[in-house]
Amino acid sequence: MRTQDEKIKGFNLLELIVVVVIIGVISAVGYPNFSKWRKDREARDAVIKIKTLIQGIYSQTQRGQYAFVQVHISEEADGADRNLIVTSKGMKPQTLANLLNDEDSDWWIARDDPESNATFREPDYANICQLEDDPSLLRWDDDPDQGSDNIEVRQIIFKNVTTNWTDNTGAICFGKNDRWFSGNGQLASENNNDVVVDNYLFICDRSNKYNTSIRCDVDGAGTPDTEHGYLYAIEWSRFGNITYEKFNNTYQINPQNGKKEWAGGNWVAQ
Repeated sequence: MRTQDEKIKGFNLLELIVVVVIIGVISAVGYPNFSKWRKDREARDAVIKIKTLIQGIYSQTQRGQYAFVQVHISEEADGADRNLIVTSKGMKPQTLANLLNDEDSDWWIARDDPESNATFREPDYANICQLEDDPSLLRWDDDPDQGSDNIEVRQIIFKNVTTNWTDNTGAICFGKNDRWFSGNGQLASENNNDVVVDNYLFICDRSNKYNTSIRCDVDGAGTPDTEHGYLYAIEWSRFGNITYEKFNNTYQINPQNGKKEWAGGNWVAQ
């Protein structure tokens, strides 16, 4: 037995050094790719969660759980950090009926009829998706901001992604009837004095090394002004069709210095 034990040998110092060097080389090569994969995964996961939240709250209007719903999106400071907060809210049919039956509420607006030269009142469909929780405007039955724990409504806080907004808040609203489709804040625009609902939201990695403005650098037409590592767009319609796309960067070689430079790219459906 003693002779057999003496034949068992361990690693010598040189062999250990070689193993450590090999592990270090593999780590150095693989870490950048892993880091890119992780950041892209964070952005994609956030997009999928927001898409699922919008689909979920819209489906409640079709099931009759709510007659009117809102997806509220805000960028808020958390000490030295900032968070993107996405919240869904729901209004039940009876609450909506009470607002519609009260012609003195702020949900109604006076309009002039040029043909009859008379003034009449009707619901102000274009401006009912209010951002503030004003009881005279919106009376949400289920709102996570007000402590609601109903499973039909949700609030998700994202620390690692942001939008292209210069201001901090926007909202979109849906109903069983498409006339309730409306928006406010960063998700609404004006066109010849008419309110137009924006149907997209850009999401990108908050720590984008190509852009130090801490937001997605995207113009109104949806074209990035600078290179983004991980840029996505969520799109929706008044009928609850929710899709998302990813921006794929393209590059070209600068003939003057031979370096690879960003040359824009294109949106690809996911």
